[in-house]
Amino acid sequence: MQKIEKMTHFDEKYFEEIDNVDENNNYFTPILNEIQSYLDLKNDQILDVGCGTGIFLSYLINRGAINCYGVDGDSNYYNRALKRGYKDVKIVYDLNTDILPFVNETFDLVFCKDVFEHLLNPIHSISEIKRVTKNNKYLLLHVPNHFPLYSRFKFLFTNNIDTFHYFKKESRWTFPHIRFYEYSDFINILKKNNYDLVLDLSYHFPVIPILGNIQLLNKFIKILVKKFPNNFAGAFTLLLKKNDNEIKY
Repeated sequence: MQKIEKMTHFDEKYFEEIDNVDENNNYFTPILNEIQSYLDLKNDQILDVGCGTGIFLSYLINRGAINCYGVDGDSNYYNRALKRGYKDVKIVYDLNTDILPFVNETFDLVFCKDVFEHLLNPIHSISEIKRVTKNNKYLLLHVPNHFPLYSRFKFLFTNNIDTFHYFKKESRWTFPHIRFYEYSDFINILKKNNYDLVLDLSYHFPVIPILGNIQLLNKFIKILVKKFPNNFAGAFTLLLKKNDNEIKY
């Protein structure tokens, strides 16, 4: 009989791969540069949900952020986040159901990158993030868009849901992404949970193969991605502000 191993939402083998990026110059540093005008790095309380090794948020720490906290699953890698300058990292065994171990309205910025696509119950997670975020403060949220126009064409010919080759060695039985998002629906759920869109930064991830490498067309590409994110963005990257209105379903 085949041995059944304990499954986690994100296999630890991928932490090493992610940790190989340059913490001061990677594909996400332009996003963090763009939002810094909304932050007070010296005083703001910042939470990284799904912090992993802390590789991405360390960019802000290296530029003066001194109150960074993390939450993640039980792994052998959260100590790397502490070494990178996180004040503390809390273990949350299941983001689908568990309460974040912080009191209400603790944080000025919640950073949540590449997490929601792994969750069965992302509504619980957004509710908890909202609870620990101060009113009129921020959430930076990033999820992949699996099916821009280019990927839809690829899927027609390959029948492979992993059109970007995020996890080359995984089968459909073990593919780590279990949620797939559409832009307007994503925005609407966030609005229902008291978040207003401040910046749409999805244009940093254009998927336009014919035009993508032509520098002179950057302005046009930016407009195209902003106008049609479902078709031309490889990820939805949003800076949102929490308001104190009642949820209206």
